[in-house]
Amino acid sequence: MYFRQLNELTVTVSIAEKISDVDWTAYLEGTLAIAKGFGLAANVSLLCCMRAYPNARQRQMASDFMVRHYLREMQRVAVITESMVVRGAMTAFSWIMPKVRVRAFDSTETRNAFIWLREIGTFDEASALESWHEAKLKLSIRSGSMHPSARPGPR
Repeated sequence: MYFRQLNELTVTVSIAEKISDVDWTAYLEGTLAIAKGFGLAANVSLLCCMRAYPNARQRQMASDFMVRHYLREMQRVAVITESMVVRGAMTAFSWIMPKVRVRAFDSTETRNAFIWLREIGTFDEASALESWHEAKLKLSIRSGSMHPSARPGPR
């Protein structure tokens, strides 16, 4: 997993096959520690989960965690996915629920995702794009593809 906070933006990229509750809790606590270190809570996020997404229980855990630690909800979340089904479902949902704060983007539209997030979040777009490229490099994600290379070992 890759996580980085740039002012009001978080960038999270995961290539995990499965997200356990223990791993999810560690992720939540780690992101809180980073935000406290910055002295600034993020209000926009770019999220890319290539294989496994947080399940309903883990999403509830995140909501409870935010309430318990007095954290504001994200104002916008850009989800990077190559799944046309996921992107289509999110688009249709946003038509039904126009105030929805989640929007899906293809992996080739990362710059557009950052532009959309930058409309309300304070961060440097060039640094955000650099962190996206750094995540792909560290997680061995081939350029132009969201599929990790065949390098063995946990990530």
